[in-house]
Amino acid sequence: MKMQDLNELMDFSSEKPVKRHFLNAAGFHAAVICLKKGIEIPAHPEDYGVFFTVIRGRGEFTGSEGTVELNCSQSIYVKKNEFRGIRALEDLAVLGIKERLKI
Repeated sequence: MKMQDLNELMDFSSEKPVKRHFLNAAGFHAAVICLKKGIEIPAHPEDYGVFFTVIRGRGEFTGSEGTVELNCSQSIYVKKNEFRGIRALEDLAVLGIKERLKI
């Protein structure tokens, strides 16, 4: 068993999102993604599903059904091949749990 303090993984850049990978398991992969206020990851498709939980701040999350604003402790699941994007409305830290591709 390994304890992980997500606060220790938070790192913010005024230029771009910062992603800290910390767990690879058989069925999933986990990372903390940090965006300073105003930073955006433009909407794009990915070949895996991902479950996002806001662990600090507030942001807009875009999916194929539109855009939703999430605050701390709120979550959203984005399906495989669905467009996804994130925009930080304030300094934002997100836990992303990615489905691992089946081989």
